[in-house]
Amino acid sequence: MKKYSCILFILLAIAAGCKKADYLLYHDTARIQMADTSLLSSTFVYEAPIVTRDTVYIRVNTIGGIKDHDRAVTLEQTPEYDITYVRDPVTNKVTDSTIKEKPFKAIPGTHYIPLNDPSMRSLLVVRANRPFDSLPIVLLRDTSLKSNSYRLRLKVTANDEFGIGETNAIEKTLLFSDRLERFASWKVDNSTASAYQVFGKYSVNKHQFMIDVLKVKIDEAWFQAIILAQATQHYKNLLRDALVAFNADPGNISSGKAPLRETSDPTSLLVTFPN
Repeated sequence: MKKYSCILFILLAIAAGCKKADYLLYHDTARIQMADTSLLSSTFVYEAPIVTRDTVYIRVNTIGGIKDHDRAVTLEQTPEYDITYVRDPVTNKVTDSTIKEKPFKAIPGTHYIPLNDPSMRSLLVVRANRPFDSLPIVLLRDTSLKSNSYRLRLKVTANDEFGIGETNAIEKTLLFSDRLERFASWKVDNSTASAYQVFGKYSVNKHQFMIDVLKVKIDEAWFQAIILAQATQHYKNLLRDALVAFNADPGNISSGKAPLRETSDPTSLLVTFPN
């Protein structure tokens, strides 16, 4: 009996030590991480030509309590990669892989104000007495944004104020351009995106058609407003009818504009709106 009591005591001591280690892991120092890691899109396309800068905000959360002073946050740009796997046709096991950096990586000083620029130092902070904050990222309207969408992958790194938090929550990608971009509720073409459920598959041509018909900015704010007004079916019907009229217009047919397709490729899918 005494032998078993000793074993039990040892096991309890080990368990207590593990709990203490876990506690130290999260409370030994202040830590910081992204509030969410989902892709954030932005575009200059709706802005007047005179506008050459735009500021987007990324929210960060802290762990370990608040402080009575502003705390600097260190961000760095990090690369992104596409991985392609080769599988055995019989076993389906991975036999090889290739790693390639994603194209159109944002260039500091060309597409955004460098994160270590002196003008950014007072902005990249968690302000006093706050457990979270929003950090400004200043985007620049370079002419290259009209041709391609550029990517800025941001990563929080440790500094004198913060260690890093959960390793799967320390990076976030900004996608931005000077052309139409998907907005948050239409960021994918499946039922998890509420705008997809209303308007169907996304394409730039469909997006532009909606703007041309409704004469308004078609973005996340507009979409949330029509949801609030319970007007999604009204706008879907209006756009579907407008598309039928557009495709039947002799002038549009003779010019090659109709039927409206998803891209300029004459073999691409037709633009449609669901019933």
